[in-house]
Amino acid sequence: MRDDIAPERPGGVLVVEVRGELDIGSVLRWTTVVEAAICELPGPHLLALDLGMLEFLSIRGAHGVAGVFALCREHGIAGCLIAQPGSNVERVVRFTGLAARVPVFADRLLATAAYQPVAVRWLPR
Repeated sequence: MRDDIAPERPGGVLVVEVRGELDIGSVLRWTTVVEAAICELPGPHLLALDLGMLEFLSIRGAHGVAGVFALCREHGIAGCLIAQPGSNVERVVRFTGLAARVPVFADRLLATAAYQPVAVRWLPR
């Protein structure tokens, strides 16, 4: 391999579904697991945190999520959140300013589609 060419990270999406409560009691354990996954997996180009099944998100939990996305940026990985519009979790995401730093989508399909390359192919008739 030539020194001036950086190896490409293989494409992929890592979807992490968060359930239960993400608060001061669980945020350290949760962020440790997600950070290990980011560092060990062979190169996702997108980390999508699905908060749709989350019952409670504290402000401390939102700060933990922000830290995970900061690590993603360091590794060149895009990140987004999935939160049900109008839910308490989505309100915390907006209140803490997390939504201003990370794109928020209503469902997984919209999130992953937004990061896929668009290619138009014309088929012969």
